[in-house]
Amino acid sequence: MIKKPKKTNIFIKIILLIFVVSAIYIGNVVFFPASLPGESYRLIIDRQVNLRALAFDLESKGIIKNARVFLFLLRIMHEDRKVTAGLYILNQPMSIWKLIARITNGHPDKLSVTLIDGWVTSQIRAYINSLLDIQHITAKMSDDELRMALKIQEPSLEGIFYPSTYFVAPNQTDLEIYQQAYHTLQDKLTALYAARSTSAYYSSPYQLLIMASLIHKETAKPQDMYLVSTVFNNRLRKGMKLQDDPSVFYGLKGIRDGKIVRADFQIDTPYNTYLRLGLPPTPICTPSDAALKAASQPLNRPDLMYFVAIGSGKTQFSDTYNQHMSAVNRYLKKPAAKLIERHSKQAVKKK
Repeated sequence: MIKKPKKTNIFIKIILLIFVVSAIYIGNVVFFPASLPGESYRLIIDRQVNLRALAFDLESKGIIKNARVFLFLLRIMHEDRKVTAGLYILNQPMSIWKLIARITNGHPDKLSVTLIDGWVTSQIRAYINSLLDIQHITAKMSDDELRMALKIQEPSLEGIFYPSTYFVAPNQTDLEIYQQAYHTLQDKLTALYAARSTSAYYSSPYQLLIMASLIHKETAKPQDMYLVSTVFNNRLRKGMKLQDDPSVFYGLKGIRDGKIVRADFQIDTPYNTYLRLGLPPTPICTPSDAALKAASQPLNRPDLMYFVAIGSGKTQFSDTYNQHMSAVNRYLKKPAAKLIERHSKQAVKKK
């Protein structure tokens, strides 16, 4: 009599079969190369890389076989924090295992250099001077000497290097980095100036750049940047002083190294937009891409003339002086007066 196999044995065999098939599949995915879109592929990993987006992009291009396995291996091996920003030139297909080793070994094919918006020239130069694996031929140059070496016509280095991530080869010179950042900005400015709105009041791309730097320092909110741009362009058109605080602060560097008080606003510098008409002579920082776009596209609102920062990153805009003073009283003066009154009452109680 032939015995029927037990259900338990069949279940075990099924589990073993699933395990073997899974192991073969995972082994194939992890240890065998996929393909490349062409003869070679330039993989660029940004400093603020989104690993999930990167994984699925690689899978969609056929460079890896499975994005989820790629992410799982990165995390289980604790390599997700070691992914290095930079350029990786893939000349042949790689397995997931080898690709992870490639992008986490800290040696991309090119170095990443990131210039941050809002920086001033001294910060940019200090950062570039600190970079390793490049040739430093400008470190001892003055700003004017560097400007001449770059053949820059603008009167200052301030604001003329586009904030972005640049990829440079090892042993490339720092002068080439400056050239790349400068020419990138010029291309951006040329396009933005050509496409500027009819409400823009500039006579050159450089004036647009100066305006963008003021906007960048006034607000971090892209939607408010367009309104700040509108106010400043309206004021320029009507011959009103810009009364821009960040510009005044910039002009006081080296004159007032400590805390700036209201009386310092009476010190006349080329950047004192409370005392002088028009734009300051140079940018006051490296403006962001959003600020550049806002500078080129002020809105068609000719009556918008005032704004005031009201805290928490918010800005109140007004058409008339009375509306503006009402906002100042509501958001600045009255809260300050109430705070003083509260502290006074507390002091009396303690006595």
